[in-house]
Parts: sequence; structure tokens; C-alpha cells
Amino acid sequence: MLRLLTKTRLVRQIVPATGLSSSSPRFFAQQKKENKKLDEEVVNNEPIQFFGSQAASWRAKDTRSGGSDESLWYQPYVISGSLAIFLVYFCWLREESDIDQRLEGNLYDHVSGMEEVQLTVNYKYNKEHGLDTKEQEKRLLELGVDLGQLNAKLAAQ
Repeated sequence: MLRLLTKTRLVRQIVPATGLSSSSPRFFAQQKKENKKLDEEVVNNEPIQFFGSQAASWRAKDTRSGGSDESLWYQPYVISGSLAIFLVYFCWLREESDIDQRLEGNLYDHVSGMEEVQLTVNYKYNKEHGLDTKEQEKRLLELGVDLGQLNAKLAAQ
């Protein structure tokens, strides 16, 4: 308790006799106002010298490089090693999940209508460039697409 009283006496002696304590927000606001007044007095209307300053020796390359001098010499080895360990785990050591098994299937089974759209695009491209369209026609017929309507639709475009 004696130390606390001694410290408060010291603070009272250090803080100016404005009636504000150092813990009050008014104390800090008043100090900021005094600092602003000092900063305003220092304003100089002379032009800033470029040559001879640090800005004159600064190169744009230094700005774009992103601090390459700060990287450690062993950083590429650590990153490469970490990536290799992750790939070994992910590709060989881990067990297959249900998501892996779903990804093994055909994409056309998961997205309805995608195969028809893809075949139509391929059919149109092959027709325009004079390539063979027998495979696309066969699969489109299997899907139930009328080639007569498709040809009429493509001709209208």
C-alpha cells in the first residue's frame, strides 16, 4: 500500500497542475492538441530536394521485387520437401473416401444434359470443318436427339 501511495504522489508531481489525470481521455486529447500546434508551426513551404535524398537512389526494381533479399537460403528446400511429403501422403498413403469413388465415375453421369450439349458442340464443329460426324450422330441418336431438328437449328444460326 505504501508503494502505491508513493507512486501516485510521483504521478501527481509529474503531471502538470491542469487538474487532469494521466489516465483520463481529456489528458491525452489535450496533449494531441498541443502536438498538432507544434506540427503546424514546422510547416515549410520550400520544395523538397529530390537529388541527394534516398528517393533519388531508389529503383523501381526494388519496389517490384517484393523483398527477395529477405528470403532464407534454405526456403526453397523446405517448401519443396513439404510439398513432396504432402503429395506422397495424398497420392499413396491415405485411404480412399466416398468422394474419391464418386470422382472416378463419368462426369456425364453426375451432370444431366451435359453430354448432349457437348455432343452438339462437337457435331457443329465437325460439320463446319468438314470432319467425320458419324460418332457424334450415333451417340446423339442413342440419347434420343432428332438429327433433322438439330441440323435445322444449326443451319438457322
